[in-house]
Amino acid sequence: MNEMMQNADGAEGRALEYGFDPREKRPMFPNARGPVEPLGEREEADHFALVYENQAEQFATVVPYVRQGLERGEHCMYIYAENTRKEVLEALRSGGIDVDAALDDGRLSLYSAGETYLDGGEFDGDKADALLEAAMEEAVAEYEGFRVTAEETWLTHDKAAQEAFATCETRVNGLLDGEASTALCQYNRDRLPPSVIESVIETHPYLIYDSTVCQNVYYTPPAEYFGPDRPSRDNERKLQTLVDRTTARETLQTDELAQRQLYAIAADPHRSFEEKIDDLLAFGRELFGLEIGGIARVDPTTDFYRIETISGDHDQLEPGTEIPLSDTYCREVIENESGTTVPKPTELSSATTDLPETAGNDRVQVYLGTCVPIEGDLDRTFFFTSSDLSDGAFTEKERVFFQLMGQLVKYELEQRQHERLLRDLYETVADTEASFDAKIERLLELGSERFGLEVGYFTQTDDDGTFEIDAAVGDHDEIQTGTTDTIRNTYCEKLLASPGPISVTDAAEVGWTDDPAYERFGLDAYFATTVHVGSEEYGTLCFGSETTRSRPFSEAERTYLDLMGQWASYELDQRRRRRYLQESYEITSDPALSFEEKLERLLELGSERFGLEMGGLNYLPTWDGAFKLEKGIGFDVDPDEELWTDPGTGCFCRQAITADAPVETTDASETEWADDEVYREFGLTTYLGTKISSGSGPYGTLWFGSTEARDRPFSDAERTFIELMGQWVGYEIERRDHRQSQERLYEITADSDRSFDEKVERLLDLGRERFDLDMGFFLEKQGDEFRVIKTCGTDLEEGVATISANPGQYCKQTITVNSPVGIQDAEAVGWDDDPLYEKYGLGCYLGTRVTDGDDIYGSVCFADNGAREREFSDAEYAFLDLIGQWISYELERDERERRLERSNERLEESNKRLEQFAYAASHDLQEPLRMVSSYLQLLEKRYGDDLGGDGEEFLEFAVDGADRMREMIDGLLQYSRVETKGNPLEPVDLDDVFESVREDLRVQIEETGAEITADPLPPVRGDASQLRQVFQNLLANAIKYSGDEPPRIHVSAERRIRGRTRVISVEDEGIGIEPDEQERIFDIFDRLHSREEYDGTGIGLALCERIVERHDGDIWVDAEPGAGSTFSFTLRPPTEGES
Repeated sequence: MNEMMQNADGAEGRALEYGFDPREKRPMFPNARGPVEPLGEREEADHFALVYENQAEQFATVVPYVRQGLERGEHCMYIYAENTRKEVLEALRSGGIDVDAALDDGRLSLYSAGETYLDGGEFDGDKADALLEAAMEEAVAEYEGFRVTAEETWLTHDKAAQEAFATCETRVNGLLDGEASTALCQYNRDRLPPSVIESVIETHPYLIYDSTVCQNVYYTPPAEYFGPDRPSRDNERKLQTLVDRTTARETLQTDELAQRQLYAIAADPHRSFEEKIDDLLAFGRELFGLEIGGIARVDPTTDFYRIETISGDHDQLEPGTEIPLSDTYCREVIENESGTTVPKPTELSSATTDLPETAGNDRVQVYLGTCVPIEGDLDRTFFFTSSDLSDGAFTEKERVFFQLMGQLVKYELEQRQHERLLRDLYETVADTEASFDAKIERLLELGSERFGLEVGYFTQTDDDGTFEIDAAVGDHDEIQTGTTDTIRNTYCEKLLASPGPISVTDAAEVGWTDDPAYERFGLDAYFATTVHVGSEEYGTLCFGSETTRSRPFSEAERTYLDLMGQWASYELDQRRRRRYLQESYEITSDPALSFEEKLERLLELGSERFGLEMGGLNYLPTWDGAFKLEKGIGFDVDPDEELWTDPGTGCFCRQAITADAPVETTDASETEWADDEVYREFGLTTYLGTKISSGSGPYGTLWFGSTEARDRPFSDAERTFIELMGQWVGYEIERRDHRQSQERLYEITADSDRSFDEKVERLLDLGRERFDLDMGFFLEKQGDEFRVIKTCGTDLEEGVATISANPGQYCKQTITVNSPVGIQDAEAVGWDDDPLYEKYGLGCYLGTRVTDGDDIYGSVCFADNGAREREFSDAEYAFLDLIGQWISYELERDERERRLERSNERLEESNKRLEQFAYAASHDLQEPLRMVSSYLQLLEKRYGDDLGGDGEEFLEFAVDGADRMREMIDGLLQYSRVETKGNPLEPVDLDDVFESVREDLRVQIEETGAEITADPLPPVRGDASQLRQVFQNLLANAIKYSGDEPPRIHVSAERRIRGRTRVISVEDEGIGIEPDEQERIFDIFDRLHSREEYDGTGIGLALCERIVERHDGDIWVDAEPGAGSTFSFTLRPPTEGES
């Protein structure tokens, strides 16, 4: 058990996060924290002491300790003293432990302190040790291990027992020596005296306090604890502990400070690459105490050395300085170069190395440097130097830290290189103005630069064993754009035969130099990947060199090649997908093609897309029946011959019509599909099919196939393409069926030779066919029942039979909602308790309510005895709604016609009475009025001189009243005869009407100084004499109500686009009208002014309104007091025949 305290990764200074056994990663002390050292072979690793201050702290450690032991199959013993047995068990249960099961099977046992430590009334250490040893031996023999935890508060008031127990605790470590036993002692700090806690600290190698696991530096091994030199050894150990901890803290603080500063430089997102390198070099100079720090670019093959960055002052070492590599200390570093990693630093001084006196080497006394290999670029050297020889002798820690800095420099350089190349790659592929060919050529250039290989090429291979180079970069006689040749004896042949990319740095090492491909192309280094379009092989993307490569291709380079290959595959796939989608769109959107022509072209396109010679649309008339080939290509079958198939084993189309995704097989001969009739009769070996839905229900399948097996699986793009084709075909079929049903519905409803009952009967037949349901009903709601008005497919007697509306399903529910109700399976939705279900067995139902105006009339519905296998589609709901709307409209129209007929009768009666009144007014009322006027005139003529002043005034009042009475009677006669005495409506020239009215008003115009202007007025359809009355009344009013200024009147016309009406307006600048009086001015006999202010009868505007209404128009006024008025009315233009 002594390895149980080690961390999961074996590192020092970790919290006890993974429990006793790191191999199991199970938390024993999940709330504990704090650094502990791995114990290795220490024997004290199984003895823990928990020092706590309250029950929560106590059980937070003890419960996980017990739980882990039980989970591992160990026997756990709990000795309680401070808590009761009930409290302990409750705590264990709250911690997720099945206490009852553990007690029953013996894995858990609980004892009181009186049953263990104090057996016999007082503590006996030897007896306690014997008891513990016996329990441990028994548990280890039967279980996976043994662990004990004990509450030690029984020591509180017994000092002798405390001293004896401390001695006993030191012996426990020996008892626990082994792989299967641990002990956790529990001490309540608040209840036990300090001396006991001190003994606890001295006798336990590990303590848990304040949720922290602590390695006990004050632990005293048993040999020392009982030895004679214990006091002096204790003092020595404690003093040395203080010194060690202080020294370790200072070293740790220094190392941590350096690492934090290094991390701060590297992780700062606001620093640029150049700033990070500058800060890193400055930090290194300070850390190592050296004057100069720098980075140089090197190439040992050409003896090239150029300084890129320098930190510190040096006359001859500046950025851009080029020196032969052999004349620098860096030559030693390059010789230690270790491939792709940063090697350990090279440490040199003038005392050990003889260098030429060039480029300031005379001033370099101490040198610390390393090589930084960079993928896809020249290597670098990273170094620090000093002119002071005393600055040498670097510690191992400094050399390790310098290597860490070198790794950071390598990371930053490669990150910059990687980001630049990725940016170039992204900019290339994202260039919307560049063609695919231009992008490929640029990718080849980028790849050649990235991999350090001078040749790059992109090929397309063919099934006939040939290839063509689509694009090539670099100078190579055999590798040129447009080259076409057999793939035999080429590098591409090797690539296509391999399971993945090929990377060769030296052709001789892999045995290629004797190969015909090498003899032909001479490529010593080769790096290539295969390009696929979907699941099909398209060609290759290759890079090569006629010289070997010094180091292997890195993961970053492999990723870069993979990214280029993925982009090429994606782009090619998108190009092909766009081409097929474009072609399918052109086919489906061509208005000149019928559905059958579009379907045939789609089948041909799909056959080409999938490389399969057959394709077809299969229709399934009945769910359990056979499929009918509605349209097919690639069959040797007469076009007029019907082809039926029945894939009865759940394969081919039978599987496709039930699946939500396309169904496929590339070789049916190797599957259970080979037993199907379709395979046995037609030899259909490869198959790709998808379900066709009409609405939300299945119609059939769209499929493609071949009698030959396919050498590759169908790709996601191919499955998506057939799904898109299937969706379009389903949409077209649904639209075709819906259109045909609508055409028949319109034919039925528009047939003027058929009665309403006949139309309803035919609509019920049409609905049964459209919904594939046996029964149709037209029902009228009468109280709690529905009377059968019309029915099809049943033996119910029309006009007599009734259907109950209770308990509330079927028709009762239909009339309560605003949308159609469709039930696929009445029993499944709980409608089987309805009398309709019990009596007629209506397993499925589709209905909508019928209204008569604002009232609910009943419902039109369709049903079948059996449940329906598919849901009703949106198109079916829409069609039923059309039937319901038409019936509702017909019922409402019939009611409107009856109301209109009654209204016409009343209107005719009213007109007759009005005619009688008009006759009476024109004859019976006029005669007495003429008599009154005549006698008043005779009275004035004979006795005028004898009447005197008052008599003459009274006589004038009587004559004036008679005249006004005559004017009112004349106006009333005109008002009543607008409809009965008007002329037929015909084309009228409004300009002529306006001019004649202006001539009639010439005297008033001259007397008032009125100015009347008019725009050209349009021809209208009307009664010229009545329109003349309208203009005369409006113009006369405009003159009359002009106020103190001379009248200014303008007549205009405007055409309304909507309604094809003409708006005629008469605008004046007179006294205007109050807003609240603008409505009542059109009421007959309603006057806004007294007769003393303005004369008139109050009939003129009412007459205008009645005339405009006869012309099917409207009249209104826009006015403001003191700002004039504009009277406008609408008239209709002449019809095309009249104009």
